[in-house]
Amino acid sequence: MDVGAHIFINEKNRGFLGRGRVELLKKIDELGSISQAAKALGMSYKKAWDNIDAMNSVAQKPLVETKTGGRGGGGARLTPYARELIRRYEELERRIIEAAQAKHTSLQLSARNRVRVRIKKIKRKNFDVLLTGEFDGGKLKALITTEALEELGLQEGDEALFLFKASAPGAKGDNCLKGMLIERIDDRRLRVQVGSAICTISGKFKLKGYAVQFCVDPEDIIVAKGV
Repeated sequence: MDVGAHIFINEKNRGFLGRGRVELLKKIDELGSISQAAKALGMSYKKAWDNIDAMNSVAQKPLVETKTGGRGGGGARLTPYARELIRRYEELERRIIEAAQAKHTSLQLSARNRVRVRIKKIKRKNFDVLLTGEFDGGKLKALITTEALEELGLQEGDEALFLFKASAPGAKGDNCLKGMLIERIDDRRLRVQVGSAICTISGKFKLKGYAVQFCVDPEDIIVAKGV
């Protein structure tokens, strides 16, 4: 059985980089041309340019630089920032696939907590999509863009991974999880069991005896599919 992964990276609380866009960036880097990259990937020039424009408008720094005219005509090239994002994306993707292949639930994944959920509800509003995932420890919501939903190909009933950093949880909010304390790592960090998931959390949380409650902003959750 082949194991794959589909993930979408957020920046400025907006999903903007998925596998399709990574392939577009890599092809631009290879061919030095947006039009040639689009043709090689079987997409229209307009769709390729719209994707580039969307990425450049959201990212902290430009991903693609273009030039027009000149004796040799126009061209395009990736910025060092774009190459670093591609490296980070493919490293995360590789780790997710390795975790699935090994079925090794204790594997640390880029210092992120991960909760395996089944998508119960998909609610669209303008350009955002709120996903409600159910698992044996309760419910958890994640906010992604419509582009991310299309890239991931998620539907209600699908399984997915919700990932969040140890530092993401807060004590207040409406996207909260309850678990049992496993280990107090230090004054600010706990290891908590939530259903079958083991989470390491730091910062703000509620602790009463062995009962722990913490909340995660839906925008702080990365969604992965196919693992």
